[in-house]
Amino acid sequence: MQRNPFETVGIVGLGKMGAAIAAALVKKGTKVVGFDPNLKESPVSGITLVNTIDALSKEAGVVVIAVKPNLVVPVLKEFSKPSTFVSIAAGISFLQISEAAPKGSHSVRVMPNLPLVSERGALAYFCEDSAAQSVERLFYGMGTTIRVAKESLMDVVTGLSGSGPAYVLTFLQAMAEGGLQEGLSYEESLSLAMETIEGTLVYFKSLREEDKNLHPMEVRNWVTSPGGTTIHGLDALERGGFSTAVRDAIKRATERSKELGKG
Repeated sequence: MQRNPFETVGIVGLGKMGAAIAAALVKKGTKVVGFDPNLKESPVSGITLVNTIDALSKEAGVVVIAVKPNLVVPVLKEFSKPSTFVSIAAGISFLQISEAAPKGSHSVRVMPNLPLVSERGALAYFCEDSAAQSVERLFYGMGTTIRVAKESLMDVVTGLSGSGPAYVLTFLQAMAEGGLQEGLSYEESLSLAMETIEGTLVYFKSLREEDKNLHPMEVRNWVTSPGGTTIHGLDALERGGFSTAVRDAIKRATERSKELGKG
């Protein structure tokens, strides 16, 4: 009988993202085996920590490589058994993954982001057609998953959604500090800012389910009255270069992803 490739998923590297993927998999009932030479105990409840790459390879039908970019190729070369290898490293190309993996393996390049642990992740991947179904099954239930048509777009994904949570948290902190500056306590300000960001996105997403062509600016105009508080606040944002700064952040992060791929 052919083994179900999702009987067990192996994860090499249990840092923030590796642990987040492990936790999400455990949550949906997947057996997970982890390997991380820097850890004596697993940071995630419900997974089995093994001592060698070989032990992990014997157990897992799918292996997620969640180490730093410079370690992806050396780690893959430690495997001798073909498998489906899923790399989440920024800048490491599909060709690099394929050439380092054992002959007969399936290679996948994925860029997830941290919210996947709460089932709200934004993930994109590039692979051959034969591995696409496996990727979809692996990350099912962790958030929105898209398959990009060209590998070059993975660098853009890295700059946008991969790095995006840091941009959002920076905006959140700035909003909280703005309220603090004007007299609210930090906790009051942070609570209002968090609910404003989350509530706005949930509301906009519900509107988009009815009208896929709805643009964010259309909804923004609904709360922007002539001469009112919102238009004055928006004016201050644009005078500070807000929109340009966000676009530049994504551009620079995309460029850095490309730089990482060149070594």
